[in-house]
Amino acid sequence: MEGEPVASICAEDMEHYRDLARQYARKSINPILEGEHSDGNLSLLPEKLKTAFEIGIAATPDESLSGCQYGIWGGATGETGLMPSLLLLSTIAETCGGVAMCLHAQGLATHLILQAKKKLPLTPVRAGLCLQEGLYPPFLGTIMAPDQDAPARITTVAEQKNNRYTINGSKSFVYSMHDPDAYVVFARVGEQWGCFLVGAQEKDVARTDAGVRTGLRACVVDHVDFDHVDIPLDARIDDGDARGLVVHAMSLNWAGMAAIAVGIAKGASVASRRYAAERYQGGRQIEEHPAVKMLIAGAEASTATAETSLLALRDGNLTSWNNLQRSAAVKLSVMDLCARAVTDCLQTFGGYGYMEDYGMEKRLRDVTVLKSAAGSATYLKQLIFDIEKEGLR
Repeated sequence: MEGEPVASICAEDMEHYRDLARQYARKSINPILEGEHSDGNLSLLPEKLKTAFEIGIAATPDESLSGCQYGIWGGATGETGLMPSLLLLSTIAETCGGVAMCLHAQGLATHLILQAKKKLPLTPVRAGLCLQEGLYPPFLGTIMAPDQDAPARITTVAEQKNNRYTINGSKSFVYSMHDPDAYVVFARVGEQWGCFLVGAQEKDVARTDAGVRTGLRACVVDHVDFDHVDIPLDARIDDGDARGLVVHAMSLNWAGMAAIAVGIAKGASVASRRYAAERYQGGRQIEEHPAVKMLIAGAEASTATAETSLLALRDGNLTSWNNLQRSAAVKLSVMDLCARAVTDCLQTFGGYGYMEDYGMEKRLRDVTVLKSAAGSATYLKQLIFDIEKEGLR
């Protein structure tokens, strides 16, 4: 598997990405969060996401839109490295983890389409990734051999008939923006993995909402069924074996989720410091109370440690087993650290922290969902152990 060229970005460039994300959050996300809505007025979200495409934050396979190359996980990621997208996601998540998750899911599917560097029969604007089946992503044995029951065969199957593929199967917990145009679908082709671009509006593609979720409610989560979906041969994204793309997709997904968690924790720290400086108890600001100081300091230490772990991924080769293990380890540790940080920050508000008015309970719900999304702690630990046991690099 070939590595990706990585370019370092200077401090000035890093601040540029942060400033771009801050401006988008201030102008587009803050209006959503105004008013009495536990997760914001989500009816405004489609228009605000449209703005993300217009200013180039949201990646898309459509070359006519500015985000095609330099949006989150856009085509230039191989040249610029992961840092720009990690900074954009983290900074946006300081304001809203759900919107950041929308942009991450969109960029993840876009990245895989652009990786193909081939002319595909569809050029979608919005896309989602269909990889997971059931409650967990593929385990190591399944990644290595999707046709073996070790421990779970991939049940979504693509069969070639003449000059067409027919896809049958189901995918679980597919994150995307509203009304995606297409899906990047991983399926079993004989004894190997295949990766395909499938129109979301095909008559034999059925989407079912995954139901009410604890957090990240700005992002659509569907279960997607494929019932004898007929697609042309040139809708296949890989060149005959998509296992490398599976590793790539999982690594990038975990990196993005970790960035969102760090952003949520940072936003919680800012909110708790502001509240502690404004709130009085016993004749003095509560930021002077030792217990509050310890909570905020502990949260900021946890967040700083999580961010250091996250940024260690910026130079990784996304197609390597070693990086898959590292990405799993980072998601495992970062989610724990950030959940602890958000909980500590919430405690500075006392009972008010659990009310919708201050937005802290939303941050707690969002980071809690991230902990289990695309791989629970139990799954990640098993994958980390199995990769080391097999001696894969």
